[in-house]
Amino acid sequence: MAGSIVVHAGRRVDSPDSKAPRFPLANADKVRKRIAETLTREKPSSVVSAAACGADLLILDVARAMHVERIVILPAPPERFRKMSVVDRPGNWGEMFDALLKEVNVTVVPVPEGDAGYFETNLKLLACAESLAATQNRSITAIVVWDGKSRGPDDVTAHFLEQAKLRKLRVLEISTN
Repeated sequence: MAGSIVVHAGRRVDSPDSKAPRFPLANADKVRKRIAETLTREKPSSVVSAAACGADLLILDVARAMHVERIVILPAPPERFRKMSVVDRPGNWGEMFDALLKEVNVTVVPVPEGDAGYFETNLKLLACAESLAATQNRSITAIVVWDGKSRGPDDVTAHFLEQAKLRKLRVLEISTN
């Protein structure tokens, strides 16, 4: 049987005025390499992720290069999501996002605005992976790309990790440092 379904969440690159570095743009190439090593080892059949700047777009780009199916779930229509979660940070994320939209089908899930919507998106990502795994008789691996530290109750990445553990999924963490 081919590899597992990978469901992913991770840090966006830091904003220029970030007080605590969680994913410095300077680390993007190093993080991409770690993601590539992990996906090469895991040989996933599909990657389920959102498409924000940083970890999301990196894992989706690595999956593209490996010819792995990519499933993208967004909490807002692509044009709005691009403005609020892709091009609002330094880097060439807009170009990566635009290229991705030309290659994959995107599912937009109706969620509330703000943090609650991002938490709900985590649940939708996990539910999608669970559905695929059940349909294809595969296991699920949750990959969390982050600095390893929760910034508190509003930390969307920490929420994803917590939810993956509650579902007893296999979890792999990749450092952004």
